[in-house]
Amino acid sequence: MTRAQCDEGGSVSAYQRVAKMSVGGVAVRSSSSGRALLAVAVALFAPGGLTAFGDEVSGVVLEAGSLVPLSDALVSQQAVGLRTRTAADGTFTLRTTGSFDLVIVAAKKGYFHGSVIVDAPTGPIEISLDRVPEMNDPKYALASPEFCEMCHPDQAQQWYSMPMGNAGINTWVHDMYSGLGTPGGMGGFVYQRDSVHAASNPNAQCAACHQPEGWIVEPFTALADPTAPPTPASVHGVLCDVCHKIADVDESKLHFPGIYPGVVKHTRPTRPWFPQVQYGVLGDVSFWEYDLMRPSYQPQLVAEVCAVCHQYRNDPAGDQTFTGVLVQSTYSEWASSPYGVVDSPEYKSCVTCHMPPYGSTQVCGFIDYPRDSDTIRSHDIRGTTPVYLEMAVDLHMTTQRTGNDIEVEVRIANTQTGHHVPTGAIMRNMILLVEAWRPQDGLTLAHTGAQMVHMLGGMGDPAQGYYAGLAGKLYAKVLHNADGMAPTFCTEATGIAFDNRIPATQSDTTNYTFSVPGGGGPVQVRARLIYRRAYRPLTDMKQWEEDGHGNPLADLQPPDYGQLMESAEHTIELLAGDFDGDGDADLDDYAAFISCATGPGGGPVETGCSAKDFDADDDVDVLDFAAFQRAFTGTPH
Repeated sequence: MTRAQCDEGGSVSAYQRVAKMSVGGVAVRSSSSGRALLAVAVALFAPGGLTAFGDEVSGVVLEAGSLVPLSDALVSQQAVGLRTRTAADGTFTLRTTGSFDLVIVAAKKGYFHGSVIVDAPTGPIEISLDRVPEMNDPKYALASPEFCEMCHPDQAQQWYSMPMGNAGINTWVHDMYSGLGTPGGMGGFVYQRDSVHAASNPNAQCAACHQPEGWIVEPFTALADPTAPPTPASVHGVLCDVCHKIADVDESKLHFPGIYPGVVKHTRPTRPWFPQVQYGVLGDVSFWEYDLMRPSYQPQLVAEVCAVCHQYRNDPAGDQTFTGVLVQSTYSEWASSPYGVVDSPEYKSCVTCHMPPYGSTQVCGFIDYPRDSDTIRSHDIRGTTPVYLEMAVDLHMTTQRTGNDIEVEVRIANTQTGHHVPTGAIMRNMILLVEAWRPQDGLTLAHTGAQMVHMLGGMGDPAQGYYAGLAGKLYAKVLHNADGMAPTFCTEATGIAFDNRIPATQSDTTNYTFSVPGGGGPVQVRARLIYRRAYRPLTDMKQWEEDGHGNPLADLQPPDYGQLMESAEHTIELLAGDFDGDGDADLDDYAAFISCATGPGGGPVETGCSAKDFDADDDVDVLDFAAFQRAFTGTPH
């Protein structure tokens, strides 16, 4: 969800010249790189300076030049995970490990990192931080992935294959915008042809997330024509510099779509007069090289930067205020859950789940400076792979026979996901499918309950994945337009027809009833939760056979016609002729049989009488009575 570690991974031993100074008997090193000092360590003889002794360092962090104390600055011992924050007067006390060559790094949003290297000093020292100048030079060209790959080969290789790196060539996006992504793309809704906003806003805001490289240079541009030669913006998708040059996100305007001017602030330095700033979240990087990177702490990279494209309202008035329907709400779903509370023991950011560690202890290909592997995050940012989907929720099913019915209860608990399930693009949906059948002859038990899959599960042959009308439930956020028609595309929405998705830490319970069949025997009951990337009617209209990145579309693949998330299966043993479920076929069951008798061809069989139709020919006649006689046990003594 972010590229939070693409720039992080400083070292004292490489790319640096270390000058050792003795100031008032205090051993201090200030490290520099290339043509600039990395940090300034100034020895002061005043209370509140920095003192290191064995396992503790205390000091003060100031703004360079003005010497104003900086509160809430992050202070870390590099690469060992020990950190603290400064008080209102800029002072701090940091527990450390080791006594020699301790690299202490200070970081704060809006400032370049500053660091000192200390050997058990006894005198006071301060750390000063330089402000990152506000620059947005339109002539600045975003760094290519190949440029970043020189120092961060792992992260670059991960990025090349992930959906964000290919967002600009997502064929489904182009099909919804221009209809030109796939051969069947003109089917169904096409924004440029069908939207009520097509005339006044033909470009829409799709490029703000899917081709941001071009949008940053020239906001409000359209997606590049996928039938024309590719542009850098279409090829690169969301590249490293798109995220790692974000200086600030206005959190009061997270409902604006994508890299919106005035909401997302990039630092595009005027080259060659200013260094390459790279924003990250480790906060303890000391290395910098003028033409490569100078690190700056940006804590918004763990969540708010993700919200830029995963949280927005539409603009039904067309006045660029974006006060309409909350179309995507993944960020606010997370923020309102226990996982979004920073001080909660359950806190987890977007990065925690979607950028997991991948086992490396080195973040840079040229600098040998080991880190805890848990701090080096994968840049293959995923969310709806089979692995994620199979870990998203828990499914619990209970079954019991009650008289002539088999009653089923299914509970789906969102215990493992930090936002609603499903979330993201409005076409995403889940289908809970509940089935009951007799394996010995393949008889499907009749569902007599009212809980059924919505029409967006697809009307047609269930054997081909058309599940509408079957026992189960479709989970989705479905929008309607001004005429009340649903579903509708995000730009056309004026309201929400229904939103029955399952929030984080919550659950949903549904109940089903199936008629007991005649003839007894074991009955199988199965519940499957299936994830689909699009509503089945839309898939058919667009003739999609692959997902937007060219992979076979699971929605069309048997046996589940979607990605199986969870399943449960129970066996219920039924005794032939035992209509009341008391474990025998006796005179009480005989009376129940007689009450359902129709004679030959006298059907259809009434509700509650299906168990008496032993031969399943839609009547209760003499042949069924003969079968009951064979099953008769009498009342056990």
